[in-house]
This record gives sequence, structure tokens and C-alpha cells, in this order.
Amino acid sequence: MNLRTMTLLALGAGFALAGCQTRPQVTIDTPITAAELAPYKKRGTATVVGRAVLKDAIGKTATCRGQQVLLTPAVAYNRQMVAAMRAGQKPVAGPKVGTTEAYWRKAVCDARGRFRFHNVPAAAWYVSIPVHWPDEPREGAVIKEVRVPPGGTVNVLLSERDALR
Repeated sequence: MNLRTMTLLALGAGFALAGCQTRPQVTIDTPITAAELAPYKKRGTATVVGRAVLKDAIGKTATCRGQQVLLTPAVAYNRQMVAAMRAGQKPVAGPKVGTTEAYWRKAVCDARGRFRFHNVPAAAWYVSIPVHWPDEPREGAVIKEVRVPPGGTVNVLLSERDALR
């Protein structure tokens, strides 16, 4: 699976996990509405900082060093996509859903596995990073929903508990 596909997975625009295992497919038709997107249009004053730490196949700690981190709106459509993946399903977007792409924010993990987003509006967001587990035939992501208040700093730790495989 390529990075573009993983980006779509993590962002909710496609949310498709491919792999050798067969997963039941489910179509998500919930439209993304202008009302849902309104909070994401505002200029925010909050900061989201975090890091990602996972264990590799031999138990060694690995960070997200150099990986792209995505901050995406946690609208109803994206929540349903994530819930389907957590339930072991393969979600696909319905034909007239819409997109949240205009509101995506991107960062890159530094050498210590840390990331930062500035001027984030108050809303619910997904923080996600694509991951490839060398001992498994498919790729996935670590993804966590965070609530960002109006101002201040939100600290996020992505770990094995947040993995979608």
C-alpha cells in the first residue's frame, strides 16, 4: 500500500485498509455537512503537541521519526469510518459524501518522535500517522481522537492502543 492510500486511510477521505485478509466491506454514506465543518474554518489559538511510540516486532521502541502526522476533522463520517475499521470492517466512501481535505493539517515527526500543530481551532480532531508493521502483510495507522479547547495546549501520545491494523 502506498503513502497516498495510507494518507487517505488516516484522513477519512478514503479510509480503506488493504491487505491479505478479507474484511467485510461496509459503505459509509453519511454526508459531510457545512454545519459540521464550521468550527474547522475558524482560526484557532490552541496548540496540539504529541509523540508516537510503538514497539517493533522484537520489542524495541520505535518512534514516528520522519513520518507525516495528520490532524483531520472528527466529523460524523470520519468517526463512522474509524469505528468500522476498529470493528474489523473495510469501509468505503459512498458516492456523495464530500470531503474534509480543505481542513487537514500536516506535520512531520522530529528525530525524537514529536510533532506540533499551531493555531488549531476548538473542535474534535483525529491525530493519525500511517504505520507499516514489518511482521504483518498490511499497513495501518495509529489514530486518536482529541478534543481541542479554545486556546491552550493539548498533549497527545499515540501508542499501540491507538493502532488500526
